[in-house]
Amino acid sequence: MLRFLSKWFLFLLLTLAFSSVWAYKNTYAIIIGVADYREGNSDLTFTTRDAQLFCDFLMSPAGGNVPASNIYILKDSKATKSNILYYTRQLFSRADQDDRVIFFFSGHGCAGYLLPYDVTKYGANLLSYEEVKALFRCAKAQTKLMFADACFAGDFRNSLPKNQKSVNVKARKNADIAIMLSCSDNEYSMEAAYLRQGVFSYYLVKGLKGAADRDSNKTITIQELFYYVYKNTRQYARNAGRDQKPVLFGNFDLRLIVGYVK
Repeated sequence: MLRFLSKWFLFLLLTLAFSSVWAYKNTYAIIIGVADYREGNSDLTFTTRDAQLFCDFLMSPAGGNVPASNIYILKDSKATKSNILYYTRQLFSRADQDDRVIFFFSGHGCAGYLLPYDVTKYGANLLSYEEVKALFRCAKAQTKLMFADACFAGDFRNSLPKNQKSVNVKARKNADIAIMLSCSDNEYSMEAAYLRQGVFSYYLVKGLKGAADRDSNKTITIQELFYYVYKNTRQYARNAGRDQKPVLFGNFDLRLIVGYVK
């Protein structure tokens, strides 16, 4: 009897330890994809597809069966700067402390900015990284994730204080904020006709669906996901004669679970 109680107590402790790393109640996600820019000769090809496939994943069993009412997807002409700001604030403000919020962007980027649909050749309507950070502050959620597939996306890190420019392993009592970007601050983000997606977005979704589960325990941590996305994105780019290295930084537990294998 004593042995049984000891085993039960150990199981309970392990359950509580791991549940504290990954538990969240609801997910709220803003998903943005811009391919056909209002003023542009440099339109993209697969960015709206990136956005749709990420949305489809979240709504699937593997993505947590996130209800459509908890997702705003803005594509092309819907993805104006004002819409991005308005709908993200509205959505993120619904999140409680035990929830998770996600910001996903696939489109053009430049140093310090993401480019909404209505950006002009004179630089009006650029979405600054400072504005994106302010959007996250609207959410009380303890888990905050950002994924951006855009050229020069890694420059986001340069807008942060020094202590947030790398991965900070921390206690769970603080919010988990993880930012995963498609490339370094001086690199371009590839689209691939063969994959019919941005390379980063392709491996991001594939990894979340289970390919990133290195230890085969049916859960995917942020560390596992980044390892998978970084390795495969960089290799694909190298094979094409390009250089693209995704980056991950923020303040979070490396064991933070971001996906389940169904």
